[in-house]
Amino acid sequence: MASPLPSTAVQHMLTAATQALQNGNWAVAELALAPFFSGKLPAGPDLLNIAGTLRMNQGRLGEAAGLFHQAAMAAPHEAVFAFNLGLTQSRLGRLQEAETALRAALKHKPGFVPALFELGALLHRAGRLDEAEKNIRQVLRHEPGQAHAALALAAILTDAGRPAEAEIAARKGLAAAAEPRLKAQLSLQLAQALRRQRKDSEALAALENAEALDAGLPGLARHRAETLQNLQRFDEAAAIFEQEIAHNPADPGLHLDYNALLYQLGRSADFLKSYDRGPQSRDLLLGKASFLTRAKRHAEAYSLYAALQARDAGDRLAAIGIAQSLTAMGRHAEAVALYESLVARHRDDASLFGIAAEPALLSGDPQKAAWLCEQGLASAPYDASCLAMLSTASRMLEDGRDETLNGYDRLVRIFDLEPPEGFSSMESFNAELNASLDRLHPETREFIEQSLRGGTQTPRHLFPAGLPLVDLLKSRIDQAVARYIAELDEDEAHPLLSRRRKDFRYSGSWSSRLRDSGFHVNHIHPDGWISSCYYVSVPQAVTDETAQQGWIKFGEPPFEAALKQPVRRTIQPVAGRLVLFPSYLWHGTVPFHDKAARTTIAFDVVPVS
Repeated sequence: MASPLPSTAVQHMLTAATQALQNGNWAVAELALAPFFSGKLPAGPDLLNIAGTLRMNQGRLGEAAGLFHQAAMAAPHEAVFAFNLGLTQSRLGRLQEAETALRAALKHKPGFVPALFELGALLHRAGRLDEAEKNIRQVLRHEPGQAHAALALAAILTDAGRPAEAEIAARKGLAAAAEPRLKAQLSLQLAQALRRQRKDSEALAALENAEALDAGLPGLARHRAETLQNLQRFDEAAAIFEQEIAHNPADPGLHLDYNALLYQLGRSADFLKSYDRGPQSRDLLLGKASFLTRAKRHAEAYSLYAALQARDAGDRLAAIGIAQSLTAMGRHAEAVALYESLVARHRDDASLFGIAAEPALLSGDPQKAAWLCEQGLASAPYDASCLAMLSTASRMLEDGRDETLNGYDRLVRIFDLEPPEGFSSMESFNAELNASLDRLHPETREFIEQSLRGGTQTPRHLFPAGLPLVDLLKSRIDQAVARYIAELDEDEAHPLLSRRRKDFRYSGSWSSRLRDSGFHVNHIHPDGWISSCYYVSVPQAVTDETAQQGWIKFGEPPFEAALKQPVRRTIQPVAGRLVLFPSYLWHGTVPFHDKAARTTIAFDVVPVS
């Protein structure tokens, strides 16, 4: 129940503080509320709320949250107080508390648009896209012309892999928006939706419109550079990164994107030089060390990580980097000892247990590796790194768990797909599909972070791009994935089978093209449940069943473990063939020698609860 009506003095103070806040004059509001802050007047819910609003505008969020909490407790059915509390908790990054408060506001006042909008934004940040979309669509039902909600919906749909719908939402928002900055934000979001559909020229035009409206819009230059790369205008993209780094030399994201592009273009003389010209901050040194690790320059990476640890002995990422460098340099005993101290201090980090298992395996201690993986899986039962390392340890121990986990014959399955409607054969369909993928594959080398060597790979948004032939193929893939899932056994103790759900979605999809001598290094897909390879075009070399050139192989880790039989299964590539397997299963390809390319489409599937 709310407090009694305020006294004349309190009412005067509330009126003065409210007017000052509306005028943006925080100092006057502070003066008006001085008797309250000094404890001379009773702390009724209205006064607590206005004081919290002042503190929130002053950036004193912790104090604001405390005041809003008191107001909400004093008047538990007042939706505005609960909303203000939720908004402040959200800005503090306390997402669970924020969600509780916002849902309380909506319970007291269903259809309360500010609470619906803020809850949708919070759920979006938390990756709960279906719930976020539902909230923002409710906002638009109440206020159909709200451009801010259209912007939020477009962003959610883009992240959900539905860029065509995101484009519609962004265009509706642009039609409704009046304020230039909001129109610029909508144009930027429209560009992202268009780029995901590989409408790259239209995306570039949308970015130019956004720049004309607000040249200082955050992220604008980076999105322009990414779009130019899609259009294979690489020199222009590099020039943008160089200009942006000159203006913002401490931005680690700019250095990351720029040097990834330099690597892709083979500009080794310039590679990583931007880091040396920038401030020697922790973020930049970590970024450079990560690139050095990927480029297998492990001694240099070790030196950088060691320098960071010398600055701060408790730097966790630096310590992990040192341990990984020691492992790569063959100093396994030192790496094991360092990881032991790390996992003792960070037992809540399941991924740490998985990477700690590698030097244990390399030093010939599969028992320790298995124990580490078991500890990680106790808190994260689906952690792909722990599952992959455990399977390798199991094979060294010969305890049978590897076969149970990976099911090389049961869980790795082949589906030779039927031609999509309108095509008489997979040969004719794949020939057209292969040609349509040509424009998506740049005339460069691979990205440094990818498993591919000797070829190119498209970004991870192929299925949502709206390419007609890819859409036709996806309908056949949908059927095969549904069948694979339906025919899985039920086993609540198994990391693949226990996640069995009828509904699924694609968390990533891309095309890879290997050239002569190309291959994929052995790897896993840490963000997937079920992974795949569909063969669009294969070279003649794959028909040699003895050499098995270009074949996909399963079970072999990316390091030299003491295994009697490193590769547990191989499958011959055939155009039109789809292979599905657990995402945590080591897989790679045998290099091949042929002038013809090997083109595939791959994707990751995750269950939908």
